[in-house]
Amino acid sequence: MTPSEARTLQVLSAKREHLATLAQDRADGRLVELLRRVDAALGAVEVGDWGLCAVCRDPFTPATLRQDPLRSVCLECLSPPERQALQRDLHAAARTQHALLPPAALAWQGWELAYLWEPRGVVSGDHVDLIVSEAPESPLHLLLGDVAGKGVAASLLQAHLHALFRALVPQGPSLGGLVEKANRLFADATSAASYATLLALRLEVCGDLSLVNAGHPRPLLADARGVRPVEGGDLPLGLFAGSAYKEHSLHLEPGQTLVLYTDGWTEGAVEDEEFGIGRAAAALRRAGSLPLPELLHACRADLEAFLGGAPKGDDLTLVALRRAAGCGVQ
Repeated sequence: MTPSEARTLQVLSAKREHLATLAQDRADGRLVELLRRVDAALGAVEVGDWGLCAVCRDPFTPATLRQDPLRSVCLECLSPPERQALQRDLHAAARTQHALLPPAALAWQGWELAYLWEPRGVVSGDHVDLIVSEAPESPLHLLLGDVAGKGVAASLLQAHLHALFRALVPQGPSLGGLVEKANRLFADATSAASYATLLALRLEVCGDLSLVNAGHPRPLLADARGVRPVEGGDLPLGLFAGSAYKEHSLHLEPGQTLVLYTDGWTEGAVEDEEFGIGRAAAALRRAGSLPLPELLHACRADLEAFLGGAPKGDDLTLVALRRAAGCGVQ
């Protein structure tokens, strides 16, 4: 057993005890069934069958086991009805995830915002949200995150992040305090192998914004002088429950554009050559004066031209915000 597999089993055993307590207290049949699956996985360890497909006996990859330590059959060995059921579940998950997304474009208190969100597969591990308070003069919160991993497991953690921030923002902590609370709850509820990078922004009504960077790629600021990264960053969410997060201040003048992105933009690669931050900055420099939706599509088009038809290797999310002239309600 590899060290990675041993850590996964250690986490699984610890979760089993917590799950057993929940199943006993709540008398929920779903929890009992999940507990049965966990026990079956732990029993497979004792007889040496854990990590092997029960049908073809081929081993699962370490990444597969990290994402789903209870898996017992590989996709290739599923029966046609099982594959159809899985496909239905995936499309239902995709519809649910799309329903959690904010409007693709928004004008708010002198700010213009737009985003482009493209999963690599049916669902995405990229998290984007805009949280608008109903109270007057309250700030707008913008969140962009990227959960480690891909597929359904990453999308479940993405939904967890969505719920965390939706619950925490109305409590009104400082932006750094908000991310610290979210990190603590995220770390407590996930395995040691789970983490997410995140950019959290709090936009005020007249151009001021606060920014916390939890291990995420640096945003790019574009104006008449060119394109430059916004410095600063701390640890991703979920690595250590006690991590502290520093809040950075920024002011955007009318016409300045800030672009946030996940690494699906800069790390798109052909024959081991990445698109890279240099090409990303050049794409933004060429498109910097366009309306935000057109700017985002131009940046994506530059990546697609670079890939030359090769498939993207990761989810892709681009977010742009710009300060419009004046500070009135749009």
